[in-house]
Parts: sequence; C-alpha cells; structure tokens
Amino acid sequence: MVLQLEQGLHIRACSQVLAIVTPFQGTVQLHYGSRVADASSMFDLISMAVLPGAEVTFEVHGDGAEQVLDELESLFSQQVLPVE
Repeated sequence: MVLQLEQGLHIRACSQVLAIVTPFQGTVQLHYGSRVADASSMFDLISMAVLPGAEVTFEVHGDGAEQVLDELESLFSQQVLPVE
C-alpha cells in the first residue's frame, strides 16, 4: 500500500497505528524497503521515517488479522489525519 498521509509516518500517525495494533493479539510488522519494524513499537515505527507516497507492506498474523489490515489500510489512505 502507498502511504498517503501528507506528513508521512510522523508521531501522530504512529500513535494511531499503535491504537490499531495494541489490542490485537497477533503480530504486525511494517516493511519499508529492506527494513522491518514491529508495528507495536513506537520506536520502531518512528525510526522507519516513512515519507509520503512511499510503498509499504504490513504483515499481519493472528485471529482478526483482516480487520487490523483493513484499519491500517484506511489510516494510510488518508491524506490528513482527523483532528481529535
């Protein structure tokens, strides 16, 4: 999938990724180029420095994986995150 967020994978976007993956009992990894991050780790996500328009892949394993992947795809397809 392509990261559409105009500011890339910044701290607020990483927080939303964590909100999606934290309740999930399986594993979620973010692949960007040759690098892989544990999507439940803020440090790992921030260190990826994913830029807008970058191609990324999520690898999700466990019960409910499709729902988690759908939520991540929805998040990454937005150009601007909604104000909370």
